[in-house]
Amino acid sequence: MRIPFIHHSPVIFIAIGLIVVSTVALAFVSYHYTVGRENLAETTLVQSNIKLAQQYVDRIEQRIVDNDLILNDMIDVNEPGRWPEMVAAVKEADLNVDQVYILSPESNYPLFPPYSHEIRNQWGAFRASFNVHDLDVERLILDQPHHLHMERPNNYFFASYFLKETRAGKPVLVCYQMNFDAILSLLDRRLRDLEDRFYVSIVDFENNVIYGQPVSRASKYFFEARFPTTLYKWILQVVPRNYTELERGVKNQRRTSLVFIILSMLLIFFSLAIIYVVWRHDRQLRQLKEHFIGNVSHELKTPLSLIRMFSEMLVTGRVQGESKRVEYTRVIHNESERMSRLINNLLDFSGLSRGVEQKHLERVNLGTLVANAVEAYRYEAEKAGFRMALHVDPDIPDTLADPSAVTMALFNLLDNSIKYSGDRKEVEVRVTRGDGTLSLAVIDKGLGIPHAEQEKIFDQFYRGSGSSVSGVRGSGIGLAITRYVARMHGGEISVKSEPGAGSVFTLEIPIRTAPEDSGPGDGSPRPGRAENW
Repeated sequence: MRIPFIHHSPVIFIAIGLIVVSTVALAFVSYHYTVGRENLAETTLVQSNIKLAQQYVDRIEQRIVDNDLILNDMIDVNEPGRWPEMVAAVKEADLNVDQVYILSPESNYPLFPPYSHEIRNQWGAFRASFNVHDLDVERLILDQPHHLHMERPNNYFFASYFLKETRAGKPVLVCYQMNFDAILSLLDRRLRDLEDRFYVSIVDFENNVIYGQPVSRASKYFFEARFPTTLYKWILQVVPRNYTELERGVKNQRRTSLVFIILSMLLIFFSLAIIYVVWRHDRQLRQLKEHFIGNVSHELKTPLSLIRMFSEMLVTGRVQGESKRVEYTRVIHNESERMSRLINNLLDFSGLSRGVEQKHLERVNLGTLVANAVEAYRYEAEKAGFRMALHVDPDIPDTLADPSAVTMALFNLLDNSIKYSGDRKEVEVRVTRGDGTLSLAVIDKGLGIPHAEQEKIFDQFYRGSGSSVSGVRGSGIGLAITRYVARMHGGEISVKSEPGAGSVFTLEIPIRTAPEDSGPGDGSPRPGRAENW
C-alpha cells in the first residue's frame, strides 16, 4: 500500500521530531522511575533497620524495667529493722545494683544507711548526682520505676528509684544506684546477636563512645535510636556491616540503568539518522529519476525530429541535387546511430540496475578498435565544430575485451567531452600501454569539473550543479555505465580536471591473453571468437 504523504519533507521532519521527543521523555521517565524505585528500596531498608534498632532499644529498656520491678519487691519500707538484711540481699542478687539508699523527700540525709563519718564521701558523691530537692516528688507515681541518668566528669551515673508510702502515709524514696560495668554487660548480652550483621555503638550526646567502636555517620544507611526513659543520655548507633557493598551496588545499578537508557537513546537516534539518510537518498534518487526521464525524453526527441524531418523531405522528393540527398541520408544515419547509442545505454543501464552482468570477450586490438570508433564519431564531432585528434602507441598488444562495451564507453566519454567543452572545441583521444594495462584517455579543453564533484559524476543520474552546465542536456547514466564497463574488464576509470582548464578521463583495463595460443583443441579462444565470462 502506498502512502503518498510520507515522502513530504514536513511530514518526515515532524515524525522524526515526535520520535525524538518521545524517546527523550521516555528516557527521562524511565530514569526517574528507576531512581525512584532505588530510593524506595533504600528508604525501605533504612526504615527496616531503624525499626530493628528501636526493637533492641525497647528490649533493653524492658529488661531494665523488669529488673526494677524485682528490686521494688525486695525492699519493704514498713520494716526498717530489716533494711540492712534487705539491702544485703539486693546487693548479693545479680540485679546490677551497686548501692541502695532509702531517703526521706523532706531530708538531706539518708534514712538508710544512716549518715555517719564512714559514708560521708560515698553519700556526697551520690548527692552530687541524685538530689532529692531537684525531683518533682509530688508528680511521682507510687510504686512505679523512675530513672535518673546523669553524666559525670569521671563516670556515668544511673539510678532507678521508687516513691513508696508507709502504713502511716509517710512518703519514702528507695533509690538503686546501678553499677556501670553491670550496665555495659547487660548491653553486651542484648546487642551481641545484632553485631553479627551491623556495626553497633552506644555514645553520649557529645559522641563519646560508651559501648562498641565508633561508626561512620557518612553512610546513608547510618541510623540511631535513643533510649526514651532509662538510659536516656545514651544513643544507639547502627550501620550495616556491608554498607559499602550496598552503596556500591546502588551506584552500579543506577549507573547501569543510565548506561542502558543512554545506549537505547543512541540506538534510536542512530536508527533515525539512518532512516533520514535513506529517506534523503531516496528523495534525491526520485528527483534524479524524474530529471532522467525528462532528459532522456529530450535526448530521444531531438534525433527523432531530425530523422522525421529529413526522411519526410526525402520521401516527398523535395531534395534538390544528389549532394543534398547524400547529406540528408548521412544526417538520418548519424541521428539513428545517436539514438542507438542512447537506447543501448538505457538497456545496459537497465541490466546494470537489475544486477545482470554479461561479458562477451574476444581478442581485440584496442588501438584499432578505438581508431575505428573515433573515425565513426568524427563526422558528428566535426559537424559540431570540434577538432579531433587521435594518438595510439605503436606497440599496443591484443587483449581480451568486449569491443561493443569499450566502444560504447568511448562514445560516452566523447559525448561528455563535446557537451561540456564550452568555446574550446578540441578533443584528443590517446591509447597508451602501461605496466600490464592499456589506457584509453579522452582529453578536452572544456569547462572542467569541481573537485567536490569528481567522485559523484560516476554515480547514476548525477548531473553537475554548476550554472555553466545546468542547461546542458544529458541522461546522467553515461559515466556510470563507463565505470561499469571498466570494472567489468577488471579495470577502473578516473578523472583529472580543473575548473576552466578541461578534463582528462582515463579508462584503464588490464592486458589479458588466452591461456594457450597454439594448437587446436586446447579450449583457448581464437581471433574473432567470442568468449562469455
